[in-house]
Amino acid sequence: MISRRWGVAGWGLAIVAVGWWLFGDTVATYRPIASGDGGGGRTTLRFSHFGSYQDYELWRRVIDAFEREHPDVSVVQEYVPGWYGRYDSKIRQQILSGSLPEVAVMQVAPFRELAGHFADVGSVATGRLVAHGVSAFTVVVDGEPSLRGVPVAGGNLLIYLNPDCFERASEFHGRTIPLPSDDWTVEEFRAIARALTFDTNGDGQLDQFGLWLPRWVYYLPFVWSFGADVMVDGAWGLAGSEAEAAFAFYRVLANTHRVCPKPADVAQLIQDTGFLTGKVGICVNGPWFQPFLDETGLRDRYVVMDVPTGPGGRATRVTWDGLCVADGLPEGRRGVAISFVGFCLAERVQRMIAETGRSLPSLMSALASFDRGGTDVRRGKFVGALGYSRLQPMLPQFGRVDRAINRHLYRWINGSSEVTAADFLAGLAADEAVVEAFESIEAD
Repeated sequence: MISRRWGVAGWGLAIVAVGWWLFGDTVATYRPIASGDGGGGRTTLRFSHFGSYQDYELWRRVIDAFEREHPDVSVVQEYVPGWYGRYDSKIRQQILSGSLPEVAVMQVAPFRELAGHFADVGSVATGRLVAHGVSAFTVVVDGEPSLRGVPVAGGNLLIYLNPDCFERASEFHGRTIPLPSDDWTVEEFRAIARALTFDTNGDGQLDQFGLWLPRWVYYLPFVWSFGADVMVDGAWGLAGSEAEAAFAFYRVLANTHRVCPKPADVAQLIQDTGFLTGKVGICVNGPWFQPFLDETGLRDRYVVMDVPTGPGGRATRVTWDGLCVADGLPEGRRGVAISFVGFCLAERVQRMIAETGRSLPSLMSALASFDRGGTDVRRGKFVGALGYSRLQPMLPQFGRVDRAINRHLYRWINGSSEVTAADFLAGLAADEAVVEAFESIEAD
């Protein structure tokens, strides 16, 4: 029996001890590290990013190189594993608590919402960077353009083909299903997706599918190819005959032709493994998919194609990750942060980014390192596609609008066939999230 003499103080100490035992490691891991003297007269600079283990290793190499050139600076690498969502939550928490790191990697869409918390970095030379990358991180402040970040790495979307699926389809149909030419059209895309979709043994269950149905941001190349757009002159733009045609095409692929598997058809498969295993012959993906494929049996066989042209021409989505510097830093600390950003835009570091094959460098002179001096045809497709790449629409309140679009699309392609593309677009435009997001632009 515990002595009564413990009292309130004793129990308080016990609770603190147990709490620390349970959660101390988590606190130690995610607690913001104070910036300042890193010991021995060194300045500590906090740098945060997200991504895979390969991203961690890349940034570790960059940090080591920077510290060798700046022995008076110690860079603390704050890394959040995995997808951007967890990292985004952390950045927003740090903003609320006043503990933003001096330098942070930011994706374009959420950056636009949070740009006011980052400093103008116009002192960083940007003339040698890909133009739409610089545009992505330029916002208007008091009527004037302000560079609140710089692109460091990016990627555009192209079409991946699994040749094994073409061979099986050719055998099934008793005729050759050829790979498309570079000047293929959306109608040829549709025909190929249909030819790649079949039931091998006649049991009523499709065994191979033509296309992994892309979510809306990955479908943007087709929206643009039909001549539609999500935003027009800063206003919601998904309306009219071009938009109706673009999304009617989407629904026909998913429902009428059934070239895209539904969850019940490919239980526990995601796009990458669906493509790799040959369950799906075509997918829309970025350069980050190539290093994964290069470790598989498809490494010497998969094909990368340009986006097919449509009534509105040819365009594809590009997005950039940028480096942003926290606003309100003392001049000395701001100078150190700017030095780190500038270092990451130098030829040597940009080549390191390019050589991974996961991202396009933002420095134009480093693009040759991405496609290995023009010798890697598949990588070269992504470099060439920069000429017809467009920034994804800078939607206000991106996360909320993104969820609204996905929600309406899911309901539409899984709902009554009597609901037309015009009905779908009208319902989406009237969604509270879309209305309030674009009203916020007008209020600003």
